[in-house]
Amino acid sequence: MNQMFPHSSPEAGTPAQPASLMLLIICGAQFLVVIDAVVLMVAGPALAQAFGATERDLQWVFNAYALAFGGLLLLAGRAGDRLGHRGAFAAGAVVFALASLIGGLSVSMPMLIAARALQGAGAALLAANSLALLTLYYPSGPARLRALGLFASSATVGVASGTLLGGLLTSTFGWSSALLINVPIGLAMAWATRRVTGETSDGQAPAAPMDWAGAFTATLGFGALTLAIAQTSHPTPLTLVLWVAAALLLVLFVFIERRSVAPLLDLAVLRNRPVAVANALIFIHSAGPLTSLFFGSLYFQQLRGLDALETGLLFLPFALASIVGARAAPVAMGYMPPRGIAALGFALMSLSAFALSFLPVAAGEPYLLLTIAAFVAGGFGSSFSFVSLTEAATASARNGEAGMISGLTNTSLQMGGASILALLISVTATVPAAAAAHATTFTAAAVILLFGAIAGFFLFSAPSRQAASARQ
Repeated sequence: MNQMFPHSSPEAGTPAQPASLMLLIICGAQFLVVIDAVVLMVAGPALAQAFGATERDLQWVFNAYALAFGGLLLLAGRAGDRLGHRGAFAAGAVVFALASLIGGLSVSMPMLIAARALQGAGAALLAANSLALLTLYYPSGPARLRALGLFASSATVGVASGTLLGGLLTSTFGWSSALLINVPIGLAMAWATRRVTGETSDGQAPAAPMDWAGAFTATLGFGALTLAIAQTSHPTPLTLVLWVAAALLLVLFVFIERRSVAPLLDLAVLRNRPVAVANALIFIHSAGPLTSLFFGSLYFQQLRGLDALETGLLFLPFALASIVGARAAPVAMGYMPPRGIAALGFALMSLSAFALSFLPVAAGEPYLLLTIAAFVAGGFGSSFSFVSLTEAATASARNGEAGMISGLTNTSLQMGGASILALLISVTATVPAAAAAHATTFTAAAVILLFGAIAGFFLFSAPSRQAASARQ
C-alpha cells in the first residue's frame, strides 16, 4: 500500500506500544458495539414477561439500535475526519455509556427502544472511528493484516458471545444488567482513548466546510431505509411511504455528493472494483452470523425449551471457531487470492446455515452434534472471509478519508444486517408450521450465502492501490 499515512505520524503506529494499546481499545470497542447489537436477543422471554413485549417489539430492540447506527455511520466517520478520530471515538464511548444507563433503567418498551436508538448513535461514533484509527495506526503490511484479524475476531466473538453473556447476565441478574455493565466499560474506554499518546496528527482532512446537506440526506435516507426494511416483514401503508422517502433521499444524496467540494462520501471510491465488491459482499455477510444467532436463539428457546444461559452456551463453539478463522485469514492471504478466501468463507457459512435447517423439532431427537458442527463451520467462515473483505474495503483510504471509508464499510454491514433479518422474518411469516418455518428460514439464508460465495469467487479481486493513488 502506498504511504498515505506517513510512518512518522503517531497514528501510523511507529511507536509500537501506543499502536498496540490503541489496537486493544479499538478491538474492545468493536466487541462492545457488536455484542450490544445481539446481547438482548436471548432476553426475549424476560422482556416479554417484564413489558409484555411481542416478537415485533423484540425486533425493534434490535432495529432501533441498527437504525441509528446505520443512519449515522457516514456522518460519524466524516466527523472524525474533520475533528479528529480519537475525540470522536471518546465521545461515542460516553454516549454509549449514557444510553446503556438509560436502557438499563427503562420502565417500558418505548423507553428501552429509545435508549437503544441513542446507544446506536454512540455505537456509530465508535465503529466508524475505530476502523479509521486502525487504518491510521496500521497503514500497510503484515502488521495491518494481523490487526484486521484481531479486529474481525473481536467482532465475530462479540456476535457469538453476546448471546452467552446476555444469557448469563439475564439468568443471574435480570435483563437490565446486560446494558448496565456497559456504563463503567464505556467510561473507562473514553478515558483510556484520551490518554494514548499526544495527538499531533489524527488523519484529519484539510480544513473544508462540512457537507451538511449530504449529512442530512444520508442520515434521513439511511434511517428511512432501515425503517422500511424493518417494516417489510409486517407491511403497512407507511412501509411504502418509507421506501419511497428512502429512495428519494438517497438519490438526492448522490446528486449532492457528485457536486460537493468536500463530500460526505466521495463516490469515486466506488469506481475501485475491489472496494465496491467488498462492500457488496459485506452487505450479504450478515446472513451468516445474524441468522445463526437470531433464529438459532428462537429455535433453542421456543422449540427446545432451553433457558437464556443454556442458549448462550450453545453459541460458544461459534465464538471459538471465529477466533481461529480470524487468526488463519492473515496467513491464508499470503497463499490464496482474495476471491478464494471470500468464496471459502461464504461457502462454509452457507453449509452451516443449510445444516441448521435439518435441526429436529420433536422431543428426544438429538441435535447437539449437528449444532456444534454447524456453528464451528459458520464461525470460522464468518471471520475468515471478513478479514479479506475489510482489507479490500479500506485499502483505498487517502489521508483525511479514513473515517469516510470506515463509515461506508460499517454502513454496508449494518444495512445488510437489517435487510437480511427483515427478509428472513418475512420468509418465516409465510410458513405456518413452526417446524417448517425454521427449516425454511435457514435454507433461505444458505441460498443467500451461496450466492455470496459465487459472487466472491467470480467478482472479487485484490485491492487496487493504483485507484487510491489516482485519487490523490
